[in-house]
Amino acid sequence: MFSKIYLALLGVSITVMAFFTYYSWSWLQSIGQPAAAEAGFEYHSSLGLGALWLLTTVLAVAGTGLLWVNRSAWAIWATFLYFTTFVVIRYIWIDRIFLNFVQSNTGIDTSVSAQPFVAVILIILAAIIAFFVQFIVIKLAVKTDIRREEPVVEPVEKPAD
Repeated sequence: MFSKIYLALLGVSITVMAFFTYYSWSWLQSIGQPAAAEAGFEYHSSLGLGALWLLTTVLAVAGTGLLWVNRSAWAIWATFLYFTTFVVIRYIWIDRIFLNFVQSNTGIDTSVSAQPFVAVILIILAAIIAFFVQFIVIKLAVKTDIRREEPVVEPVEKPAD
């Protein structure tokens, strides 16, 4: 049951981020005024970035709950993969397209960007967080598990007289 809820949340999250990614990209394909296209891109890209953080948090909470209940960490790592995928798309692929758009429309040299380095740092931090969440939740779940079997103490038999 919890797995299906998580998978539904993951599907909705992927759909939302795919929409914002496509819509941001489509602004850069505009044949209208470059300033309006740049403003539209920045607006929708920032909405997409906010959605990425919010949806990743929701997925992480749901994945942690699933980890607690099922003792299976696949949801935590699926959340990490979701986050990593859209960070790479946003900070590396779309950013490069945006910088090419700015360079072709303004003539400003945009050959250097810090966005790929930010992406790598975010991915490393997300991996560290996912690992520690998995470690802590499993340790706490084992310590608080009421289904855990208590050691059986056999009564000592008295020798027959």
